[in-house]
Amino acid sequence: MEETFEEVTVLDKPMLFTCARVDRSTVPKGMYLYEVRHDDEMRGDPCQIANWIVVNHWGTLISNEPIRLEKRPNTGNAFRDIDPEKDWNYEGVNSTLQEYMEKHPPKKEKRKEFER
Repeated sequence: MEETFEEVTVLDKPMLFTCARVDRSTVPKGMYLYEVRHDDEMRGDPCQIANWIVVNHWGTLISNEPIRLEKRPNTGNAFRDIDPEKDWNYEGVNSTLQEYMEKHPPKKEKRKEFER
């Protein structure tokens, strides 16, 4: 809860971002963790959000509400392609998860286990 994250706006929603992988068990209930893939050309553009990323891991997003992802058959994973020019904006502000949760309390929605 004391780590510092970058504030970003993704898909028009305020979220937190870090280049590190985050242990899912450390994310408070009501918050959602997703991993981000960067482009294959290695320009450093975030291009996909998923439940987990193995190749081209760019970082981790934490949100107070779920992101709609498309399930992939036979993998148990789900993805969503994004346009880094339209769907992603760095806000230039850092904050802790606690500060984010004070500004953006968790939404009360039913969620699936993998979204935690």
